Amino acid sequence: MILSIADFHIRITSEFPVKLEEGYDLFVTDKEVQPDVEITCLKGIPYELIDGKELLFEAKNQQQRFYSIYKMESGLGFAIYEPQKGQDIQQIALLDESFTQWEIYSEPNEEGKLMPLKYPMGPIMMYYLTVNSDAVMIHASGIFDGTKGRIFTGFSGRGKSTISRIWAENGSRVVNDDRLIIRKCTDGIYFYNTPMFYRDIPKRAPLHSVHLIRHSLKNEIERVSGAKAISKVLAFCIQNNYDKRFVQNHLRVMSEICMQTAIYETGFLPDKSIVHHILEHED
Repeated sequence: MILSIADFHIRITSEFPVKLEEGYDLFVTDKEVQPDVEITCLKGIPYELIDGKELLFEAKNQQQRFYSIYKMESGLGFAIYEPQKGQDIQQIALLDESFTQWEIYSEPNEEGKLMPLKYPMGPIMMYYLTVNSDAVMIHASGIFDGTKGRIFTGFSGRGKSTISRIWAENGSRVVNDDRLIIRKCTDGIYFYNTPMFYRDIPKRAPLHSVHLIRHSLKNEIERVSGAKAISKVLAFCIQNNYDKRFVQNHLRVMSEICMQTAIYETGFLPDKSIVHHILEHED
């Protein structure tokens, strides 16, 4: 099975039946391509693989753990926890030093099938597509109006879904309203949707501008540049910053993106007037 996500090609192999969550269905391709990443699915959860290993990073909140990352003899080890439980391990995964070879261990589901990319393993795998490539993953919504692509990002509750809906109601296409991958390609900078919990076709659009949004009593837009623009956009990128290589790569990629893309701080009213305001005031 080959997945094509943000023009990265991921080959999944297994001796056992495999099931993917439905959001991946339309990202499966039958094209003969050279994979960027190989995933081998294995049955069972060998807890001993991570016993005694050095903990590098842990994603958690006050209620639960999401995943833990360990230093292995070569590469990384991951313990992926059951969502809503936080203590039960649903997968153990190994990633080699080149970030191109995964081994994902899991128990079969009630149908007797392995689910190697069961959430949150899928987004973790997608993030590691970006760590040594010209790409970043960002929490954002993105739209394409037929000519220009725009990304809207900000803290939770600042209106990412609202503003993408407004643009959609005015004829634009929503690429995704939650998680995007931005890639620097030979012919420009593009952003892509990623598999979600619902079915959607793969999409991409050329990136013209990034808007750091907030609700406001009036529509207002101010361009930012330099270190301020880089730091503000990076704040909404998905990052595991326990390794300086990841930090350096994200800084490099975002610096190049911000040199070629207009970055704005944008306050908006939740109606179609923001569309006209942006069209009038973007450079």
